[in-house]
Amino acid sequence: MSSQFHDIPTNRLARIRCLQDCIKCFRDHEPLPESLCFISAELVYKPNTGAGASSKLVAYTQPSKNSKKGGEIVLKDGTKLYVSGEELCNNQGQWLKLNKKSLDQHFNGCNVSEAWVLLFDSKASNEDEAALIPSEETQPNFVRQRIYGAQPKLISSWEGVVEAKYSLQLKKNYRLADGDEEAMKRLQTPPTNWTIEYDEELAKFLCEHTQERSENLGSVSQYVDSVDVSSSCDEDNAVCLTDGDTTTYWESDGSQGQHWIRLKMKRGTIVKKLFVTIDSEDDNYMPSAIVVMGGEIDNLKQINDNRIDTSFSGDMCILEDMTEHYPIIEIRIKECKDDGVDTRIHGIKIKSTKERDLGLSRDLFAADNLVRYPKLELIDIDVLYRRTIALQRFIKLVDSVIEYIVPSWEFSIGSFSSLEVVRQLLPLSKKRTPLIETFLRESETSKPDRMPKLYINRRTAAEHKSNPSLDPECKNTIFMQIYEGLKPNDRFDKALDFRWPQRYDQWWECKFLSEGIIDQGGGFRDSLSDMSDEMCPTEGDVPIPLPFFIRSPNQSQDNSNTNRDNYIPNPSCKEFAKYEWIGQLMGGCLRSKEHLVLALPPYVWKLLAGERVTWSRDFITVDAAEVKLIESIETMDKDTFEANFAEELTYTVVLSNHRIVPLLPNDESDLVKYEDRLEYCKRVQEIRMKESKHQIDAIRKGLLKVIPQAVLDLLTWQELEKRICGDPEITVEALKKTTYYEDLEQSDTRVKYLWEAMTNFTNEDRSRFLRFVTGRRRLPAPLYVCPDKSRSESADALPESSTCSSTLFLPNYSSARVAEEKLRYAAYNCIAIDTDMSPWDE
Repeated sequence: MSSQFHDIPTNRLARIRCLQDCIKCFRDHEPLPESLCFISAELVYKPNTGAGASSKLVAYTQPSKNSKKGGEIVLKDGTKLYVSGEELCNNQGQWLKLNKKSLDQHFNGCNVSEAWVLLFDSKASNEDEAALIPSEETQPNFVRQRIYGAQPKLISSWEGVVEAKYSLQLKKNYRLADGDEEAMKRLQTPPTNWTIEYDEELAKFLCEHTQERSENLGSVSQYVDSVDVSSSCDEDNAVCLTDGDTTTYWESDGSQGQHWIRLKMKRGTIVKKLFVTIDSEDDNYMPSAIVVMGGEIDNLKQINDNRIDTSFSGDMCILEDMTEHYPIIEIRIKECKDDGVDTRIHGIKIKSTKERDLGLSRDLFAADNLVRYPKLELIDIDVLYRRTIALQRFIKLVDSVIEYIVPSWEFSIGSFSSLEVVRQLLPLSKKRTPLIETFLRESETSKPDRMPKLYINRRTAAEHKSNPSLDPECKNTIFMQIYEGLKPNDRFDKALDFRWPQRYDQWWECKFLSEGIIDQGGGFRDSLSDMSDEMCPTEGDVPIPLPFFIRSPNQSQDNSNTNRDNYIPNPSCKEFAKYEWIGQLMGGCLRSKEHLVLALPPYVWKLLAGERVTWSRDFITVDAAEVKLIESIETMDKDTFEANFAEELTYTVVLSNHRIVPLLPNDESDLVKYEDRLEYCKRVQEIRMKESKHQIDAIRKGLLKVIPQAVLDLLTWQELEKRICGDPEITVEALKKTTYYEDLEQSDTRVKYLWEAMTNFTNEDRSRFLRFVTGRRRLPAPLYVCPDKSRSESADALPESSTCSSTLFLPNYSSARVAEEKLRYAAYNCIAIDTDMSPWDE
């Protein structure tokens, strides 16, 4: 039975107190608060006289139709069924567990110690009513209240118990229902050896699986009397909203920002979820801002505001968890991608309280689903199910107060600090993403009055890249050319603040000297990719053109390590103003769709996001050999220590930049004794984990000039990296989703050869190919494929590209092998074979 929180100040404070206790329990691996895990010992159900259902109810010894039948319960008027409040849903439906009172009443002498009945069958029609309904608490007689006084309110939901227990009221005007102690203990107590890392992996599993599962959305006609639209380019295309075909769409024909879809709801319908189906391929017809209004036609009020990721395709939830009926629900499309005038919506779907929401299925944790989650794979399915219920309750608690502990009107100060402990659980929150979009939108500034024009010499930059020693000050690098070119010319000029709206997608115009490129966005994206390559080269055997980052020690280790291609901020580099500017670039990318691909280890991303870091779990992504060495010294016996380190180990440590640093003042030559090894290990960890602290702090300072503090408090480090750098994994399937064809059919031999080549490419090959065509190294990035410009019959020519329009001009090839060779050569050797203009036109 679902319940809601009561949003009054005393109850809000109560929930925040409970939240603090919960976070402490997660951090210290302790049982969760009893209030959060409250389960009523007894709920009462009665026959649903209006259901027309069977007069008998089958009881099973386990929550499965395949288990042994314990007997039948005859349903009559006045029959009461007493059940535990413990939840259990599986693929067969939602189950109720009979408590001892019901067992004694219906199965006395039948040797039945446990019995379950099916409340909702997952295969039943949504229109079928349940055989049982909750028995409402009898209202007290008014005369009796006057004589004996008002009876305290009975609280039987965990939400109510949290608010009652943590509100610190001196006078208690309520009484708590008895709890099911055994069930509560199972929900409270973490499994043996369970840590918050297991909760984080469980949250990751839930995010990936619950979002993938298709929901039973039902038919709109069950809940809506009529659908009206503001305008339509075709007389009949409004019917496309409810035809169930996502390839059709309603297209508006009206003024910008004035489009609406009006739903006249059936009486009594309360919306659980309202979806609109959208498609990112609709370009500037794609909605980017939707407001939902509700109420009477002459008195509509705003009930939700949505910012939409314009790269998303599918069913977008724009309204959920309503608690009252709205006669009219109006969907207003306020903005479209790139200031588009008209809009397209491919469908509307509704999930209502009239439908069955069977909740979390225990069968979600089947062994096949857990293969990619090693921490969870060997844990009992019932344990995972109960822990997930506890996590869902915790997230509901977070969502009920998140707007108050991360206030939307503050953009410069920190948030509720305890949230850092549970940062990796926050992706389960329903309210977090809208808050992030609100913070970014409300902290925007207007775009610059004029676009800076930069003259870039990539030839001198390439010469410097091949031999950086010829230019110690790095003046010829593209990074420095852009950095110096963007400096204000006088005191009246303003430096770029990178806080402009997302649709401002070109920050400066590049004029590449002696190159045939008219910069309409492609040259700008090229310049970002060039700077990325200079800071963190993808090749492992070339000099690093800039001093800001160095290869992590893991790059020089021969053992298999997933973080061998990473860089870390250079502890020796003190150019903090430039680190700060790098942080601003990263912030600009987070606000936009551009990418600055910096191959940093999770350790650095965590520090930038403000997450906690540890030696063994996180610094191993920087220097795995050092971590393993220190851990072995800590645990080895005296004989082994004497044999290996007695005459060699001194109080010094080698940093990632190969600089030797003393651990103790004036005693660096002293040998480390066995008795002092733990102190030595502690000092090594402190020094190594702080070796790049000042550089990382400078990058974060720049990031916070562009991104509100509250956004960093809500994003996980993985999300921060992906928003700034894009998705590092470029699969063929993902590439196909962002590819569009012009004057070519997918059945064309050229297209077939293209995808055969992409299949044979490595991830690095595909990244370089993407940059060759679009100027970006990572997805998402649109890619258009056309026949070669000359449309000649000559085969086996090199492909051409236009990064401004993200277009590949694809020639004819004699075979798939030749196509692969030519495409790979172009990706690695031709940064942009772009013929927008002649280089002599300058």
